[in-house]
Amino acid sequence: MKSSNHLIVNNGTDFMRITYIVHSRFPTEKAHGLQIAAVCRALSDIGHDITIVAPQTKNRIHDKVHDYYGLPGSVKFVRTKNFDALEKWWIPGPLWMIVTMFFYKRALKKFLNNHQSDALYTRSPLLLSVLINSNIPVVLELHTIPRKFKTRFVELCNRCKRIVCLTTPMRDELVNLGVDSTKTIVEGDGVEFELYQDLPTCSGVRNEWRLPKDRPIVGYVGSLVTHDSIEKGVPELLRALKELKEKKIFGWIVGGPNDWKEAYKELVSELGLTDNDVRFEGRVEQFNVSSCIAACDICVYPAPSSDHPYFQRDTSPLKLLEYLAAGKPVVCADIPPVRDIVDESIVEFCEPGNAQSLAEGISKVLNRNNDERVQKGKEKALYFDWKDRMKRVLYGL
Repeated sequence: MKSSNHLIVNNGTDFMRITYIVHSRFPTEKAHGLQIAAVCRALSDIGHDITIVAPQTKNRIHDKVHDYYGLPGSVKFVRTKNFDALEKWWIPGPLWMIVTMFFYKRALKKFLNNHQSDALYTRSPLLLSVLINSNIPVVLELHTIPRKFKTRFVELCNRCKRIVCLTTPMRDELVNLGVDSTKTIVEGDGVEFELYQDLPTCSGVRNEWRLPKDRPIVGYVGSLVTHDSIEKGVPELLRALKELKEKKIFGWIVGGPNDWKEAYKELVSELGLTDNDVRFEGRVEQFNVSSCIAACDICVYPAPSSDHPYFQRDTSPLKLLEYLAAGKPVVCADIPPVRDIVDESIVEFCEPGNAQSLAEGISKVLNRNNDERVQKGKEKALYFDWKDRMKRVLYGL
């Protein structure tokens, strides 16, 4: 028996059975898996009954979902029994996703016919037709706008109960395409605020990570690229570190993937930098992220000069919120989406793609008292705590 659409949630905490529908390999080492887990953990923490549904797909990660993401036992996990094209050598690689999604949608339809839920939650437009036809209210958390079939996409959006846009530029474009503005809200990504409080001292953490104790450390903690190939500003940071070499600043870059880390090491050599100027730590486990941030004097969110929708419309950077929650001064590329989170009273802005501007921003922050900005940053991060964020998402649903 499915619930009807008359259910009203007054404050985002009234009990609901919420089913999060994942469209891809799960668990995954990619950032979207952490975001999904954070949403589901927060929903469970504020009292909702949560079920995660994911497709049967070949996966090199063999940990159980709860162990991999630290999910509470109250969160249920279901893997559908669908045909998995990744397991079949005779299916060409370009067709893997198409074939697997065809059979996953069939499995989902069967599952939802016998599943009790008050709302379906997803971040995948690919699944909207199946979810909407279940007659269970659908919440779409939109992380990008599809480039194709936009007319059909708009039709499906207008049949959703709610569309969560990560940024104001995303919402503006969606409404311009024809989506009912009353169905949309803007909520960026969140942060587990408590994880970044009462952090160990810089000196203790630097011992742990074998970092210099007597030099300013400028840190970047996050993925080096997005969507597998879009650079996120690491070259600009390396060039800024070259500009700052005489100030004896140590650059610490924490994150993967490893092939990009190795490529950037070549750029380090070309710039005349050495291991005494910059270190690539590689990817660390999520539970170590707060420790890495704690070791830094300044954290940076650089970006290239790019017209790509990721930088102009879509990104809601988790690492920026983590920096703020940890109480670190931040130098941040001034791109439209981050203006939903910060302004000049919280961060030192720099020009995207401009290493000189980034270097100047770092110098300014090093040479001034940042207490007021740090305090405002922590207050902003607290607003984006995952639990509060999800209460706002569900409010009035």
